[in-house]
Amino acid sequence: MIAALVVAVPKETSNTDVIFGIVVVLALLPVFYVIGRVVSLFQNFKFAKHWAPLIPVLHDGTIVEDRLTAVTSRLQGTYQGVPVFATMTPNVQRYRYSRGNGNRFSVGVSEVPGASDWSARWDSGIPIIGTPGWSINAADTTLATRLESAGLIALIESFGQATLSYETRSQTLEWRANIEPWFVLPPERFRHVLDAMLDAALMSRALNH
Repeated sequence: MIAALVVAVPKETSNTDVIFGIVVVLALLPVFYVIGRVVSLFQNFKFAKHWAPLIPVLHDGTIVEDRLTAVTSRLQGTYQGVPVFATMTPNVQRYRYSRGNGNRFSVGVSEVPGASDWSARWDSGIPIIGTPGWSINAADTTLATRLESAGLIALIESFGQATLSYETRSQTLEWRANIEPWFVLPPERFRHVLDAMLDAALMSRALNH
């Protein structure tokens, strides 16, 4: 950053002024760092208050703080012996090119083996000519057909418009939705989503090979 400042300095500026500017910047860096840390601590404190009702739902529920900008927060633990997690990211753009913001929330199941990536999502359709509905997409079209026939959409459609996706690289199955006015799901609804996710993970494990 200092090198960039030196390059940007007009030629008529004296070396003394340049040195003074650098000293000022260096003196302010700790101040900016402290301000950033205070804001981050305050934001993580708010996250912890939102997570409080959901921690007892999981075994060994632990909040993973965002130590940088505190834009998002993660709760992880186990549910019925299965490693799971949830994340919240309040007040973010709903989707690309959208002018409205929402409170994004996700529920995930870890350590789910599988051979191919796939996703199931709600599509609102193209205005006037499009038809809203659920679709399952996978590089392996046979897998998409198997998942649909097995009733995957029925597991998740009652929770509203959302996206369910599986990634082979991380072996993670994750459900994502905007849930405003909530920041996190109410505990009972959180349990229902977790139950559905465990069923979806078993289905994927059996069919995605």
